[in-house]
Amino acid sequence: MSDSESRLYCPVNPSLGRQPSLGPIPANLLAPSGGIFVGFYILIEVLLGLGFVPFLLLSTWGISTWWVVVGEKTWLFTHKFVPVPDWKRGHVPYQRHLPNHHE
Repeated sequence: MSDSESRLYCPVNPSLGRQPSLGPIPANLLAPSGGIFVGFYILIEVLLGLGFVPFLLLSTWGISTWWVVVGEKTWLFTHKFVPVPDWKRGHVPYQRHLPNHHE
């Protein structure tokens, strides 16, 4: 390959435009899955003391249900639970918090 031909091609990062993931698990589902996993651990193992097998079964069920409900676009489901801020206009007189005298 000559020098002029090598300038025609530009190396490109193959991960551009792809969704970040940790193996087969999409990155936007890692935190909710971890929360479900920890929540079921506290409920099943610590509070109820049922054992490891029910913990694995229920945590797998919870994580898979979350993945089916929210899918790839988590924000389409979770944005419904964020309250809209209530903006108000207020007119408060200015109060100086530092002493007025200078040295």
